[in-house]
Amino acid sequence: MREARVRKADLARRLGWQKSKVDRLLNLKHASRLDQIDQALGVLRKWLAIAVDDAA
Repeated sequence: MREARVRKADLARRLGWQKSKVDRLLNLKHASRLDQIDQALGVLRKWLAIAVDDAA
């Protein structure tokens, strides 16, 4: 968000969400849903990659 110079209010507007929902998304103590994180990243022209590797 800093890199893209997007404020919380801007992100909320682009997503069509209430600002409080964006606040929860950015709260590290809140268990945000993966689809919401992915949607927010998409608005910022980013994508989420999750990888699973074998243990050593």
